[in-house]
Amino acid sequence: MTQATVPTQGKDASQIDWLSRLDGLAYAYGKPDVCGKVKQLPEHFIVTELMDVEPSGEGEHYWLDITKTRLNTDAVAKSLARFSGVANRDVGYSGMKDFHAVTRQWFSVWKPKGAELDWASYANDGVVVNQVVKHSRKIKRGTHKANHFRIRVVDIAAQANISDQLNSKLERIELSGVPNYFGAQRFGRGANNLPKALDMFSGKRRIKDRNLRGILLSSARSWLFNSVISARIKAGTWLSLYVGEPANLNGSNSVFVVVDVTAENQRVKNLDIHPTAPLWGELNAQDNSAKLMSPELAELEATAMDAYQNLKQGLESARVEYQRRALRLVPRALQWEYDGGDLCLSFELQRGQFATSVLRELVSEA
Repeated sequence: MTQATVPTQGKDASQIDWLSRLDGLAYAYGKPDVCGKVKQLPEHFIVTELMDVEPSGEGEHYWLDITKTRLNTDAVAKSLARFSGVANRDVGYSGMKDFHAVTRQWFSVWKPKGAELDWASYANDGVVVNQVVKHSRKIKRGTHKANHFRIRVVDIAAQANISDQLNSKLERIELSGVPNYFGAQRFGRGANNLPKALDMFSGKRRIKDRNLRGILLSSARSWLFNSVISARIKAGTWLSLYVGEPANLNGSNSVFVVVDVTAENQRVKNLDIHPTAPLWGELNAQDNSAKLMSPELAELEATAMDAYQNLKQGLESARVEYQRRALRLVPRALQWEYDGGDLCLSFELQRGQFATSVLRELVSEA
């Protein structure tokens, strides 16, 4: 595919402190006064993938239920391909999981011919195969429905009434959720995916690897999305809807255009629906939702993204599809307790949502 380029406009990317801007995103409930440490040990951050499909027990694909520690998902997938003697593309998984963590997720390996694989002989440091089941289909991205998290925040700073502070915020989060920010990991080490994306859009960097290109496009969209959420928080409208806003139906990718703001805002309060922000890209000629949006919301979003015209134009030139995404997330089955000087959390998030967005509202990392 030929890579479209866009002219360099606005502020030079080399002058943008991406990390500072990432840290400067608005907080829904104020920057936390409580300090603590996250991911001090892998077992302090445990993620379990919850699938939406049950393997049948028959078929050409091995489905492997795997627990990995301090390994990224792609490294495990390549290891499985080498062991099985198949191409990397024949190994599937639903979602990328954290490196500095203990994560349990499913992989699939397509092996239609040859002798049965002896998975008991598969060895990879940091990997445990919990079970192997056959199925008729490959695991595709986004197959899982949710992720369950068990997180320990250690060394909570000794402050008067600290548990009261945390309890108050956790109760507010149960009631109203948190901003659905993309986490820092979406932008690469030191947020270096953003200058790389700008170089790709301007033609300074030629990206032949389709996976890397996808990562950079996703980083650019995520950055713009986060910028709009931050602006909605500052405007005091992240928990309310504008006329003509595409609202998201909770637990789905469905959106609809808001007409009756009063009625729909009650549904926002009830957690049935959510306001949205744009995942930027090329507008579909048949999609009239942007034309129905109120001038106030259109201006707010345009202003929030104004400093990043290169990212917007690059995504449009790359023919990425414009979409809307819920701008808040609500953790399910949220539970918490205190163990000595640690805060122990348990909750479930829909796929694509970041536990770090929940933690960001609770504690500042020491």
